[in-house]
This record gives sequence, C-alpha cells and structure tokens, in this order.
Amino acid sequence: MRKVIDDRGRLFGLVSFIDIIVLIVAAVLVAAFLVRGNIYTPMTTVNTMNITYTVRISSVRDTNANLLRPGDGLYNRENGINMGTIREVEVVPATFPADLIDGTVVLGDVAERYDVYLTVDVDASFSNGRFYASRVIELSANAEYRLFTKFNQFNGTIMWIAGEQ
Repeated sequence: MRKVIDDRGRLFGLVSFIDIIVLIVAAVLVAAFLVRGNIYTPMTTVNTMNITYTVRISSVRDTNANLLRPGDGLYNRENGINMGTIREVEVVPATFPADLIDGTVVLGDVAERYDVYLTVDVDASFSNGRFYASRVIELSANAEYRLFTKFNQFNGTIMWIAGEQ
C-alpha cells in the first residue's frame, strides 16, 4: 500500500500538492470569467421607449462640424456603446461669455468656431425615472459625454431629453 504523501511531497506518488492548488485556482478563475458576463445587468426589468435628446458640442472648427451628418451612429468613446442615431445637425456661430470692466457678462462670438447641436434618436431603457442608452449608459441632462461617430470624435453635453410613450 502506498503512502498518501511520499518523501518528495507528492500525493500518492503522482501529483504534488502545489500542482493541485494551482489547478483549483485556475479552475476557479476560469469559472469566474465565464460567469461574469451573465451576472451584470444594470436593471432587472426593461421598459424601452424611443427618446430624443440634444447634444451640444462647443466651439469646434467648421471641418469638424461638417463631418457630423444625419443618419450617422453616435457612440460612447469610453466603451463603444451605441448612443443613438443623429437625426438633425444644427451649426451656429460659437459664443463665449466675456466679462466687461463694469462687472457685466456678455456673449461674444468666437472667431472661426461653431457650436453644433445634434438631435439624436435612441431606443432607451427606462428604470427608476432614468433613461439608459443601450441599457448601460445613463442619459442625464447637463452631463458631458465623450462621443464619436464614424468620422469624428468630440465631447458633448446633453441639453435636454424627451421621451415618447
């Protein structure tokens, strides 16, 4: 009859105790990786609705403004999640608040720069009074997002959100 642990530290003379621990840890890591994708859900119930929101892109050059076109997809730059489809693009001369000597503030034009307003449509989830684009990205008014399209990337601020029932 064999010893459980021999003089070399192997179990039953075949496998070392360290090898078994390494295999158990590897199996746990593989199982955690496979299960990880099924655990994360930002909300339990999904009430989707078509919403429209407006994104303001401040002070861009005309070449960047011309690369934004209706029908283009809009995506989050941090994780590539779809934020909707651009329905309308409005380009206006950029303005910037300037302080005068008497303490008043006026809006002045910025030379050769434009503010762009994108009207975006997206099927969003609605949960606890909040909208989520692609069930992941929370859409909040006055929040700044890092966005991109097929031909352009920029930072934009959501100005308003309107949902359709």
